[in-house]
Amino acid sequence: MRQEKAGALLRFGAATLLVGLGIGIAFARFPGGYDWAYTVISKLASVRQNPTGGRWLAGSLLAAVVFLWPVARYLDETFSRSGSRPRHSVTSLRIGLVGGALLGLEGVFTLDFSRRLHKAHEALALITFVGFYGGVLGLYLDRIRRDRSFLPPALLVILPLCAVGLTQFVLYLGQRDLGWVNTDWRELGVPFWLSFAFWQWLAVAFLGFGLGYLIAAGDRIGRPQMERGEDRAGSRTT
Repeated sequence: MRQEKAGALLRFGAATLLVGLGIGIAFARFPGGYDWAYTVISKLASVRQNPTGGRWLAGSLLAAVVFLWPVARYLDETFSRSGSRPRHSVTSLRIGLVGGALLGLEGVFTLDFSRRLHKAHEALALITFVGFYGGVLGLYLDRIRRDRSFLPPALLVILPLCAVGLTQFVLYLGQRDLGWVNTDWRELGVPFWLSFAFWQWLAVAFLGFGLGYLIAAGDRIGRPQMERGEDRAGSRTT
């Protein structure tokens, strides 16, 4: 189990470094400079709006999927050892990976899926986002039922989603004329914490942290429930 965990951590680390490198290059090559607090991720990854940098980010995403696919299998096997069968959560995570791979292919080869099918790019982005989030949160829900120590990282993962809902509701009530988030919001004095782009970036960061935490806790997750119960009973008698 330790070797499997080490391999999964190495793959996750490689995927994280690749995506970080792709984001860094995309930042540096974004025309006019990239304001992450007021500019959504899709613009950074767009080959039309970021011709050279967007392709780097797309390529890093595609490579990251290659590393993360075995990680999904590791989580499936690890949870299964504990008596859980989180098939829906792992399937959701794999759907997110497939969506991410397709988005990477679209960017690297400038395929522009939306030209062939209306709103195809937006649909793929939504599938990727929902797949990842549904998979990771589903795995946390399974763990929380057995171990409350998984609650804090789960709350951290879900925080940006709650913040997005709250901030967009605030904007809907008080500033409907702003339109979609862009860099003009900064000049208008709109605070960054009301920006969808700000919480979108935090959602990606916290989602990565949440997935990494599940991998790092693999030895705790993979222990059979009976064995964990015996450990707790032993600690009470000593």
